[in-house]
Amino acid sequence: MKGLDAILHYEGFTMAALGITVVFASLVVLALIVSQLYKVLFLWENRKLYYDKAGKLISGFKSRQPTPAGPESEGLRESARQFSLLVRIMGEPFSLPKLIRTAEITGISHAHCTVSRLIAVNLIVPDQKGFFRWNHKACERLLQKSREQCAKDQYLMAP
Repeated sequence: MKGLDAILHYEGFTMAALGITVVFASLVVLALIVSQLYKVLFLWENRKLYYDKAGKLISGFKSRQPTPAGPESEGLRESARQFSLLVRIMGEPFSLPKLIRTAEITGISHAHCTVSRLIAVNLIVPDQKGFFRWNHKACERLLQKSREQCAKDQYLMAP
C-alpha cells in the first residue's frame, strides 16, 4: 500500500484535521492572551493602589456593627403585634401560606422573612398536624418587655 491508499487506511486525513484544529485553537488562545496582556500589566504597575482599596474594603466589613436579630429587636416586636392581630382574625390553627398571603394583602412588607423570624423565636409553633398556632405566652412576654422599655424611656425623658 502506497500513496493515498496508505493515508486513508491509517486515518491520516483525520490526524491532519486534528492537528490543524489543535494548532488553530492554540493560536486563538495565544491571541486572546496577548490582546488582554495590557490589563494585567496595568494592574501589576498599580498594585499598591489596588491593595489599599482592598484593605479599606475588608476593614469596612469588619467595622460594621451587626443589627440586632434577637427577639429583643424593635422590628420583631412590631411584627409580633401585626401578626398577632392577623392570627386573631384568621383563627387558630392556621396555615403559613394563608398567613403570608393575608400579610401581603394587608401591606406587611417582607412577609416571608418576618414569618421565618417569628418561627425562629417560637412565636409561631407547629401543631404536628400540618398547621401552626400562635404562642400567646411568648408574645405577651415580648410585648411586656416592650412596654417596660417604653415606660423606662418616658421616665428618663421626663423633666
